[in-house]
Amino acid sequence: MSSALVVDPSGEGRRGVDRDSLQLDRKSSSEIITYTLSKKLRLIVYVPNKSSFCQPLCILLLVPNTVCSFIGKARLVHMIGPPIHILGATLKADPYVSHVLFSPNSHALVTFNQFSAELENASLFSENDLDSILSSLLPATVANLVSASVVHELVQMSSCPSVLLLQPFDCRITDSLMNVKKFKDLFSLEACGSLPDFQISRFLGFGFLECDDSRGFRVSPQMFRLSSKFKALVGDETSLNVVTSTNRTPSSCSTNPVLLIAGPKSAGKSSLLRFIINNFLTHNQINVKNKLPVSSLAVLDCDIGQPEFTPSGLISLTLINRPLFGPPFTHQLFPDLKPVRQCFVGCITPSTAPQFYVDCLAYVFQAYNDLPEPKPPLIVNTMGWTQGLGLTLLIEQILTVKPDIIAQIQLNNEQPGVRSNLPILDSSTLRSMQGWNLQASFFYTPKRVSFEYCIPDLSDRVFKHEVVIIPSLSAATKHHPEASSKFHLGAPDHRDLTMLAYFMATLENARTSLPAHGPKSPLGHPVAHFLDCLPYRVPLARASSQSTDSASTIFEENAPSPQTKDGDDDFQLAVCLMQTKSTLFDQLFHALPTDVETVFAYLNATLVALCAVPEDLIEKSSKPRSCAIIPFSPVCECLGLAICRAIDPAAGILYLTTGVPEESLVKVTGILRGRVDLPHCFFLEQPISVKGCEETGPVVLPYLGPMETQGLGRTGLPARRSYPRTLHHEFHRSGSSEMFDHL
Repeated sequence: MSSALVVDPSGEGRRGVDRDSLQLDRKSSSEIITYTLSKKLRLIVYVPNKSSFCQPLCILLLVPNTVCSFIGKARLVHMIGPPIHILGATLKADPYVSHVLFSPNSHALVTFNQFSAELENASLFSENDLDSILSSLLPATVANLVSASVVHELVQMSSCPSVLLLQPFDCRITDSLMNVKKFKDLFSLEACGSLPDFQISRFLGFGFLECDDSRGFRVSPQMFRLSSKFKALVGDETSLNVVTSTNRTPSSCSTNPVLLIAGPKSAGKSSLLRFIINNFLTHNQINVKNKLPVSSLAVLDCDIGQPEFTPSGLISLTLINRPLFGPPFTHQLFPDLKPVRQCFVGCITPSTAPQFYVDCLAYVFQAYNDLPEPKPPLIVNTMGWTQGLGLTLLIEQILTVKPDIIAQIQLNNEQPGVRSNLPILDSSTLRSMQGWNLQASFFYTPKRVSFEYCIPDLSDRVFKHEVVIIPSLSAATKHHPEASSKFHLGAPDHRDLTMLAYFMATLENARTSLPAHGPKSPLGHPVAHFLDCLPYRVPLARASSQSTDSASTIFEENAPSPQTKDGDDDFQLAVCLMQTKSTLFDQLFHALPTDVETVFAYLNATLVALCAVPEDLIEKSSKPRSCAIIPFSPVCECLGLAICRAIDPAAGILYLTTGVPEESLVKVTGILRGRVDLPHCFFLEQPISVKGCEETGPVVLPYLGPMETQGLGRTGLPARRSYPRTLHHEFHRSGSSEMFDHL
C-alpha cells in the first residue's frame, strides 16, 4: 500500500492520497513527499516544485533480510544504520562518503540487502543524529521536511533499518549513448511494478524492483568463501612482508597473492571479478599486529574480447582502490581507473596471433613485477575460450602469473554452453597438459621472424595453487537463453558500448568546430559529437608539390597539430598494419608498397592505436613519398586509441580524432591498425539529413552498401544480428540498395 503527504509552504499537510491518483504537478507551489509502503520497502521521495533550486531525492529505509533491485543512475550516501551489501561490497554508515551507482538493463541489476547478522554490532541512532546528518547534506528547509517524514516511519518500524540517501546522477556520456538505437533502453524504467510511482521514477532517473531475483545480482556462499580465502592469503603475505622487512631481508623474496578467474563465456567471470574487488576493498580491514594495511588491488585483464577496464583488443594492468558499482562500460567514465600499462593486441581473439598475444601478456605482467614493494594483490581475468588453442593459452597464463588460487566457474546442465566447462585445473591436470610451445618471437630481426621451437614439459612442474569451484549463477537456461536480462545485448554490442563510452569519455570536453553550449549541455548522438570534435593533424610523409583540395584546406585551418619532438620539423609517425587477413595482403607489410596513397587508403575511417614504438623497430624510407613503417607487430605500450577522421595524401597529413592528453601524445611514435573495428553506429547512424535528400534521391551512406566498392583499403566486416547482411567495403557483383531506403 502507499500514500502521499502534500506539504504546502505553511507546513500543513494532508494524508491519505492514493499512489495511483498522485499526479506530479511541479507547477504548483506545493512540495510533494511520497511514502511508498510495502512489507519490506519504505521509500520517502522529495520532489521540489519547478521554482525551487533543490534537487529531488529519495530515502530508502532498508530493513534486515531484505533484497531489492535498483535500476537507473544515482549517487548513494549511507547516512546511518547497520551496514548494507551492494555487489559484494559492505558499506558502513558514513554520511561524508558517496558512491555512484550504474544499474543498466544490459546487465544484472544492482541489489541492496541488509543481513540480520549485521544488527549484532549495530548501535541504535537517535533523532538528533539523523537531524544533524541531514542538515549537513541538504538545505535546511528540505532537511527539516525530510527528517520529520523519516522519523514518522522509523517509529512504526520494529527493527533497526539502514537509512540510505539517493539523489539523481546526471551523466552526459550515458545520455549520449542512449541516442544510439541499439542502446535507447539502456536505463529505461519499468512502466509497471517499479517503486516509487513510474512518473516519479522517471523524474528521479531511477527506481526499485522489489524481490526480483531473476534480474538482480546474485551471490552464492561459494563466492563468499572464495573471497575469505583470498583475504586470508593476503593477510598472511602482508604479515610475512613485515617480518622480512624487520629482519632487513629484501621484501621481494616473498611472493604476492595471485587469484586467477577462469571459466567459459557467459558464466559470470566479470561479475565474480567485481564481487571479489568490492568485497576485498570494503571488508579487508587488517588491524592485526605485524600486518600491513592493503588498500588496493591490481587487475591483469587478459580478455581482449570483452575487457573489464579497456576497450576490446587490449591487455591491461589496472590498480583499483575503490569498489566498482557498474558494468565495464561505466568504468571508462572515471579517470582513476586508467590502466597502469596497456598493450594493443589488435584483435578480439588471440587465434589471430597467439604468439604475439603471449608476448603482450608477458610485457604487461612485467609492469606488475616492476611495481614498488609492497605490491598489491593481483587478480587475473581470463578469456572465455576454454577449448583447443584457448585452453593452451590459458595454461600459458597460469604458467606466467603462477596463481595461488584458481577460481573456476562451472556451468550446470540447465545452462547453455555446459560443454565448454574447463577440466578441474588442479596439479595433476596441469602436469598432463602443455602450454604454448613457440617461444621468443618478441626477439626478431627487422627482416624476418625467427621462432625458437620448444615443448615445455610440465610433468615435473610443482604447482602449489588451490582450485575453488564456483557454480555459475547466470540466469540464462537452455529453454530461456535470454532470461538473464529483458534487454539483451550480444558480445559485439557490449564491445560497441564500451568503445563508444571510451571515446565519449575522453572526448567529452574536446575542442569542437561548433560553439560549445557549456559543460552541462547534452552531447547528442555519439557519432555527431565525434564529427564535431577537431582532429589532430598528423604528418605521415612529406607534402607533394601539388596543392591540396578545398576540403583539405578547411581541415588545415581548424585542426591542431601535436607538438613534435625536440623541434624536429621532419617528424613522421610510423605505421603498422597488424595481422592482416584479407586476400589483398598476401605478403608481409614490409614487402607491400609504402607510398602515401596506398597506406592512407588502408587507414581511412578506421580505428588505430597510438603507441610508443621503440625507434629501432621503425624502418624509415628514403623515398620522398613513402611512409615510415613498422614491419612486424610491436610489443609496446599503448597510450590510447584514435579514429582516422580524414586523409590528405597530397599533403601527407592524417587527421586523427582522439582524447589522449597532449602530454601523452608527444610519446607516440607509431600508429597500429589491427582488426578491431569501429562501432556499427558509425556506419549505420551517421547524422545525414534525410529530409534534404528526399528530392535528390535515396540516402547513400559512405563505406556501406551493396554497390561495387572495389579499391585500395577495402575489407569486409562481419555482419550482425538485426543489421544488414551486406559487409562493409565488400565487393558485390549484384544487389540493390532497398535495405537502406528506410534510412
